[in-house]
Amino acid sequence: MFLADAPSMTPLETAAGVPLGAEPGVVTLVRERSQPSARHALEEAMKRALQQSPCVVSFSGGRDSSATLALAAYVARRDGLPLPIPVTFRFPEIPSTHETEWQELVIRHVGLDEWERIDLTDELDLLGDTATAGLLKHGVGWPPNAYLHVPIFRVARGGCVVTGFDGDGLFGDWRWCHAQAALHGRTAFAAKDLVRIGLAFAPPAIRLSSIKRRPYFVPNWLQPDARQEFTRAILNRAAGEPRRWDRRVEWHANSRALFVAMSNLGLIAADYEVRVEHPLLDPDFLSALAAEGGAVGFGDRTSSMAHLFSDLLPVQSISRSTKAEFGGAVWREGARHFVDTWDGTGVDPSLVDADRLRAAWSADNPVIHSWSLLHAAWLATQLK
Repeated sequence: MFLADAPSMTPLETAAGVPLGAEPGVVTLVRERSQPSARHALEEAMKRALQQSPCVVSFSGGRDSSATLALAAYVARRDGLPLPIPVTFRFPEIPSTHETEWQELVIRHVGLDEWERIDLTDELDLLGDTATAGLLKHGVGWPPNAYLHVPIFRVARGGCVVTGFDGDGLFGDWRWCHAQAALHGRTAFAAKDLVRIGLAFAPPAIRLSSIKRRPYFVPNWLQPDARQEFTRAILNRAAGEPRRWDRRVEWHANSRALFVAMSNLGLIAADYEVRVEHPLLDPDFLSALAAEGGAVGFGDRTSSMAHLFSDLLPVQSISRSTKAEFGGAVWREGARHFVDTWDGTGVDPSLVDADRLRAAWSADNPVIHSWSLLHAAWLATQLK
């Protein structure tokens, strides 16, 4: 029987496959005039992680994990600490996951001799032994692919695992980036920027009309009332995003999705006596980053990465726009067999249309929003 110790999602969140809204008060940024530089604060966070051995970096070759690895190696050499050990899992049979060229570029640039590479086939099936063991022990967690770190936790047993979570959200998704840049003279002003700036200053109720016209994902398996509630939550969250960069940093850090993800990853890591550190979400770093960026921030994702890591990484790594995709690595025989034999039970019919969910699961690459329901439906079969 599983232990109900994972931070629980609401029924709607499980049905939609994502935590919604905010988790207020999880992170409170220090608002002082005198702050260390963001880079200094990040180095201090990394130094704390490196002091526990072994210190393993979850390294995919993407921008965030590459920056994390490069910074860890730099701090270790500077302070005479053991070098971090990058650990990478690979799926030779799944081309969409291949990042070898990017990984080797970073490893050569950083100059690390020790690099643990784990070749896998179907071991990380969404309903394979690793995933289902976690479900039986902890229940349905989020993100549904958090268990992918288990091979890395095994290598790091008794030590620390460092991730690059969540550079995408921190640096890449700021809705008002261009409006603030135009307002503060960071970019050439165009006539259409008047509308962008006006919306940036508008209250959330006014912003909603514009945000509704932009594409956003709504799971089609949600029942009408659930779809409406989900849409309202997504739009209200988007409409409330702060105009100023410094306030946006704290807003992002207190998202419920981040809280649930970090909690669940830490829970799984504890099974292997591993501490997980996310330097890009360290409160001291976020406070310094907010103070340093002020109202306008550092620009887009690439500019923000360059501001922090241009001395540590090749320019190709900082500016790359591609990333690996792991759907094909986890939708393997176990998950597909369950879908083929599923009788439609184990999901809340008031929230979920089972036929549409089955169709979503039967796609070549099912959207990640549907994965939590796969876990919930499977777990229900174990509790009968």
